[in-house]
Amino acid sequence: MQTVSNHGKMDWPIFLSVLALAIGSLFHLYTVSFPEQGYYFFRQMIWIAIGMGFLFLFFLFKVSFWEKISYFLYGVIFILLVVVLFKGEGVHAHRWLRIGKISFQPSEFAKLALIFVLAKVLAKEEEVGWRKVIISLCFTFPFLILVAVEPDLGSALLFLPLWLGMLILAGISWKRFFLIVAAGLALFPFSFFTLRPYQKMRILTFLNPARDPLGSGWSVLQSKIALGSGGLMGKGFKGAVHTQLRFLSRPFTDFIFASVGEEWGFIGVVIVLGLYFIIISRTVKISLENGRSFAGLLSGGMAILVFSQVFVNVGMTAGIMPVTGMPLPLISYGGSSTIMFLSGMGILLSLKRRPWRLS
Repeated sequence: MQTVSNHGKMDWPIFLSVLALAIGSLFHLYTVSFPEQGYYFFRQMIWIAIGMGFLFLFFLFKVSFWEKISYFLYGVIFILLVVVLFKGEGVHAHRWLRIGKISFQPSEFAKLALIFVLAKVLAKEEEVGWRKVIISLCFTFPFLILVAVEPDLGSALLFLPLWLGMLILAGISWKRFFLIVAAGLALFPFSFFTLRPYQKMRILTFLNPARDPLGSGWSVLQSKIALGSGGLMGKGFKGAVHTQLRFLSRPFTDFIFASVGEEWGFIGVVIVLGLYFIIISRTVKISLENGRSFAGLLSGGMAILVFSQVFVNVGMTAGIMPVTGMPLPLISYGGSSTIMFLSGMGILLSLKRRPWRLS
């Protein structure tokens, strides 16, 4: 039996990076908010305050607690995702549930729930065989389908790299892994025909944004213009003209990275990406310290989640990924995504604070 030592009670690089992103998010939302839409700033302040409360609360929990309730959390989120199909709210997609005056997106919390249950299923395996692959897929596939039907294709597809990445962390052989990937690629062309018309158009627009510059290609083209117009230093405080004049679509959520680039330039973009790099690299370090234990796979799953969301959001802003509506963690406006991310960071910090035994 080997015990992993922990240095200190708080992983300060992760915590300070998270804090810097939170403060930067509020500051940027304040500078780009339109006069009649100042509530983006004030509401995000509330979400961050609630999320920070969960961060400090979950920081106190033992790792064993999350392992014990993994299946329960999965079951609760599964039920909520089913309820969304019948009682969900939204303009173009029914993704939100309302309880009283509070509305939230169960699909955001499904990301954490899936990481918990996959870590539980795959932990401490010498080698992941086909039985574990099938069991883990049986947990992943229902979430993927339920979220895709809402529809929220971006979040749904995020479950695939989570599943595949955690299989690698758990020790699946490369032969089995490439067989799974090959099977998925073989089925991919058929899945295209199951997409809704606007989802197909997003993929076609990604391949050629100029085919409809005033329609489906507008968001991507204007995002590139805004991102590139910032230059090295950016246009400065409240100087994001492209954003202010509303040429940039959804500058508070999907394309907030483009507005950051316009206002704060290449330097601002590098700082934001650098903070994410610190979080991801430190999270990978925690995962390596804990090996194939529940804690190791849980922290590894968190690293995959953060990297995937950042990669997809930045990629669609730069035009190298299709537009999927993926939020930039903690930077994009949104209560569910903000609270989910900060809660996950609290759980991650608790893994570093408390020793975990490897068998």
